[in-house]
Amino acid sequence: MNASAQASKTEAKPVRQRYSFYQKIFFLYFLNLADWLCTEALLSSGRFYEANPFMRPVLNGFWQTLLIKGILPFLLIAACCAVYKFADVGETKLSNAMLYTGIIAYAAVNLWHIFNFLLLFSSF
Repeated sequence: MNASAQASKTEAKPVRQRYSFYQKIFFLYFLNLADWLCTEALLSSGRFYEANPFMRPVLNGFWQTLLIKGILPFLLIAACCAVYKFADVGETKLSNAMLYTGIIAYAAVNLWHIFNFLLLFSSF
């Protein structure tokens, strides 16, 4: 096989676009913030309660909730990004599995919020 035929054969393969570590981790943070805002909106309606038993005592005040749901996850993400950049280990199967598990879990929680919003708005 000549070089041009071999080159065209390798060029025919589509390249799969992957998401970077940073895209995945910031998407996870975005889903976390969406969960927080939707939870606050549903709780303020008075018709819903916090289903997560670990978060019930945390949602007492705005500043405490901001710290737990907004600032601490951001600091954790910043630390993970710094370790990822300076350790130069690349993405591992374990880190990808953890990120995708978190994204799927938060996506499911946000879909549950959408369902609850539909329940809330259909009751008016």
